[in-house]
Amino acid sequence: MIKTENLSAGYYKKAVIHNINFTAEQGKLIGLLGRNGCGKTTLFRCLNGLIKPLSGRVLLKGQDITSLNQPQIANLAALVPQGVATIFALDVIDMILLGTSCHLKAWQAPAAAEIAVAEDLAAEIGISHLLDKKFTELSGGEQQLVLIARALMQNTPILFLDEPTSHLDFTNQHLVMNLVRELVNRRKLTAIITAHDPNLVLNYCDDVLTIKNGTLFAQGSVDKILTEKTLKTLYGDGIALEQTASGKFAVPQGGR
Repeated sequence: MIKTENLSAGYYKKAVIHNINFTAEQGKLIGLLGRNGCGKTTLFRCLNGLIKPLSGRVLLKGQDITSLNQPQIANLAALVPQGVATIFALDVIDMILLGTSCHLKAWQAPAAAEIAVAEDLAAEIGISHLLDKKFTELSGGEQQLVLIARALMQNTPILFLDEPTSHLDFTNQHLVMNLVRELVNRRKLTAIITAHDPNLVLNYCDDVLTIKNGTLFAQGSVDKILTEKTLKTLYGDGIALEQTASGKFAVPQGGR
């Protein structure tokens, strides 16, 4: 569903990531992990077409992303950003309907069919009670659910999520991750999520891609790859992996 071949990318012709090769299968939730400055944001931007490769390829459903225009990419992959800064006080229903723009002709407005789909999505996600509210008046967690609904309106097989829990409290972090996990399972999506917290990847993702110094350090199933040794290599010796009754958790050594 998503594949990179010898991918290098960066800015002003200077590579930040080098020779990245991986394949993301349908129906998998893949976590993208690495320290700040490692290159994971550059890789993420390249995967969803925001920047072009310096060399190598990104393939979405077998199509080279550089051969596709933005509407074509938007029909294959939807992006959930960290948040949206908007000066327009759109109703939530209208915010969700923005996801139909890649399917409509210029100046064409969503019709009754699209509105019905948006209402069904809101019900599926549990935000029907927010449809008449202003997006700008919602909490951070509520806004993130709306952005997920907007992405689902694109009706794509691929979903990219850029640190969707970074501005949320503990409860809303897990509410959003549980929802993403359920959507991937139910809709057989291929989803890649960037995260700072390895615990979110440990407890919600199927596979993981770890980036270190601009290269792919390790990839594969979460259970096999996210060992204490790998975590120490990525984040330093001050981290340990603990097994509890409810799962595995990465914790700072010597602190609780």
